[in-house]
Amino acid sequence: MSIVCGNSWGWLLDTCTHIDEGLQRCVCFSVGVEKPTYFQYFFKREYFNISKPHVQIQQNTDILTSSIPAKHSNGEGAKIDLRTRKKRKRKQRDLNTGELDAHIYHGKIRSVVLEGSQSLLEAGRQCGFLTEALTTPSSESLPTHECQLAALCDMAKQLPLTDESVVAPVQTLNRDGLDPQLDLFSYITENPFDCAYEVTLMREKYLLPPRSRFLLSDITRMHPLVNSGDKFDLIILDPPWENKSVKRSNRYSSLPSSQLKQLPVPALAAPECLVVTWVTNRAKHLRFIKEELYPYWAVEVLAEWLWVKVTRTGEFVFPLDSQHKKPYEVLVLGKYRSCTDHTVRCSAVDELPEQRLLISVPSVLHSHKPSLSAVLKPYISGKPKCLELFARSLQSDWTSWGNEVIKFQHSSYFTRERADDPARTSETVQKLMD
Repeated sequence: MSIVCGNSWGWLLDTCTHIDEGLQRCVCFSVGVEKPTYFQYFFKREYFNISKPHVQIQQNTDILTSSIPAKHSNGEGAKIDLRTRKKRKRKQRDLNTGELDAHIYHGKIRSVVLEGSQSLLEAGRQCGFLTEALTTPSSESLPTHECQLAALCDMAKQLPLTDESVVAPVQTLNRDGLDPQLDLFSYITENPFDCAYEVTLMREKYLLPPRSRFLLSDITRMHPLVNSGDKFDLIILDPPWENKSVKRSNRYSSLPSSQLKQLPVPALAAPECLVVTWVTNRAKHLRFIKEELYPYWAVEVLAEWLWVKVTRTGEFVFPLDSQHKKPYEVLVLGKYRSCTDHTVRCSAVDELPEQRLLISVPSVLHSHKPSLSAVLKPYISGKPKCLELFARSLQSDWTSWGNEVIKFQHSSYFTRERADDPARTSETVQKLMD
């Protein structure tokens, strides 16, 4: 369970614990060895070893405080250094429309973030969580796996399309692992077993959680997912929003907002499907989801939640009132309201609250979001079908899609320990009973 504690403000989450739960017993095969070896995998804690804020809080930089030019006591302007004057001019420039909208939004939710975070962090400390930084090596020294999945998806576009009129079959793991010749770009790949599997895909080792499914493709090759016939009760999206930072760093390909409308969410959503979208702090993106994207999909906006990012000692990763980066991101939640299906659903679920906080230590890996499975469980049906779009990792009992869908399942992000052979464990238990 990823929830450390919760109250009326929201939840404090432990992301690593959730990842590890799906990999407590992993089947691994070696070349030339018929019998498998069993390991337990752990996501490297160094990737979550954020011990201090990225930016230290400075005096007199509160965005909610008006800046007043320095003057002498007689009212005349003070002489200041030219470099200092230039800096002050930048700080005092008028906000553009987007910045003004973000400023207003921040003013509305500031007290909720501050008070709710204090309450949840205090509850976490009483549980012994977030009391000190990790003693593991700094995350800055960790090598990062160079992911080539997006490039492979681009190459796969040259392959002929499968017949879209035929329901695409789901290819599954064998008990002795995946066939390396399987087509990962045209079919949904599934691990149907209750154990995780270490498999070699495209000459790299990946860990597939139990009962997980994925499709590796870009937005132009989603038909295997649509043609599978599955209708989902929960759909989570983490779009690659356009922004200046992404363009400068060239870390991944962004997607224009207008192209998000091409996603076949109505074709994948079951009646009353809960749709959740991660959004950056740019006001135009939030406005686009609420005023254009969700109405286009027939999704009714019901709530806005906030993911608040803190250090290992419970400080905000960025100053709360920073004019640039905020220590939180927004999630927009809504329900798909089908115009043709009037089936009344009998499953009793809790009413979705309009505002909640999710607090966790973020990963240093870009766009590595915490799982929402545990916090959303009360608001969907008992045994829901769940789908993540633009995923970069897998979860047990979920279907995931994206052009980097197994990126964070690469074995280099994990450490492992030898686990007992389940057959041997069963024999030992039987002998003790006899």
